Amino acid sequence: MGYCSESDVALRLGLDAAQRTRASSRVKNAIRRAGIYIDQEFRDYGRDAPSAAIGSTTLSSPVSAGATSMFVGSIIGFSSSGGNGDVDGDSFSYTGVASGSPDQIQGVSGLSFDHASGVTVSNGEFAHVLREISADLAASLYLEDDAMFHTSGGDPVRSNVLRMRATAELKRLAHLGTVD
Repeated sequence: MGYCSESDVALRLGLDAAQRTRASSRVKNAIRRAGIYIDQEFRDYGRDAPSAAIGSTTLSSPVSAGATSMFVGSIIGFSSSGGNGDVDGDSFSYTGVASGSPDQIQGVSGLSFDHASGVTVSNGEFAHVLREISADLAASLYLEDDAMFHTSGGDPVRSNVLRMRATAELKRLAHLGTVD
């Protein structure tokens, strides 16, 4: 499971659309590696890997900023009595879910921008925090790989800052086991 999207990493790296396209496979690889680091850090603290515990699905149709419901591929892992979630970096709260064809998350509030069909929707604030950590970690891995294969350098300062920030937050989160 990738905890973040290519867009999250590209944003941290400051990549434009053409650069995103060229770097796509390397960014995806960095995201997978970041997910492995995250899961292992939790295991080192004797906790279950978050990838096994976070309810996650995708939007089955686009939603607009301010929408009060969203149609998703599955509501498995989402609380029927409501909670918090994250859709493509946009945190929201919800009051419940309804199964159907398609399933629906209801009573949504807090969506601040539009989201396309197919983007990931995760349950809980925990998922949002992991998304931020993963994006920092994946961006640092990308920059480190870039520096290894290019004689022009790369950006070791930015890579180190991203890695230190992600590692410190990840250790704290793995130790606590929750964001509450």
